[in-house]
Amino acid sequence: MGFYADISAVYDDLFPVSAAQLSLLNSLHEETGSGSVVDCGCGSGAQLLPFAVSGAECLGFDPDPSLVAIAREKLASWPNARIEEGGFADLPRLAARAHDILLCLGNSLVHVSSEQVGRFLADSARVLSPQGRMLLQILNYERLLRDGVEELPPIRSSDGSVELRRHYKWEDRRKVLFRTTLKFSAVEGLRVACNEVPLYPIYPEELEKMMKTAGFEDIRFFGDFSRSVFCADSEAIVCLARKT
Repeated sequence: MGFYADISAVYDDLFPVSAAQLSLLNSLHEETGSGSVVDCGCGSGAQLLPFAVSGAECLGFDPDPSLVAIAREKLASWPNARIEEGGFADLPRLAARAHDILLCLGNSLVHVSSEQVGRFLADSARVLSPQGRMLLQILNYERLLRDGVEELPPIRSSDGSVELRRHYKWEDRRKVLFRTTLKFSAVEGLRVACNEVPLYPIYPEELEKMMKTAGFEDIRFFGDFSRSVFCADSEAIVCLARKT
């Protein structure tokens, strides 16, 4: 079993939808009266679930087939939900009509180069309906770079049976090797899965400029899903923007 197949089996244990995140998603749904939502890099489909339950048309896609299978099973009871395998470049093909909300969460955006991010943001604006909203989340790499952060606190499941350790090896300010160690219990005993992937940091000022260039306005940065004020010490960037 590969790393992504391993992490898919415990994905919801490590990354449950928090109360603050759910509140923000519900608020977006109410503000837009959204009839359709796209989740780019949807993981297990957990963020799409409240929209699907409310009757919104939902599209989620992810490059990992193991997570796609889990998301399809999770949303199988809602015929208004569709899950596909694909990456950011597939957005124009998968989202053939206008949508009201577009999500890109879980630090997914920095898995591709800044050139690809620019194209993805432009595609996102094109597939959104007039005044459509985008919600994205990445780590605040400006803080990580400034403080020389090479390791973040481990993420553990609520019962402590699953642990994910995250290490960052900075090659330069434009590329980081993201090394993870996943430990969890399986039938055969304790499993340990290690992985390394490159990340391409995006910094706050750059992200705002890219969003504007792509066709977004009313761009607001928060420090978390509770909409706390974003500052230099914020751990994350949670960005809400509206299509121009």
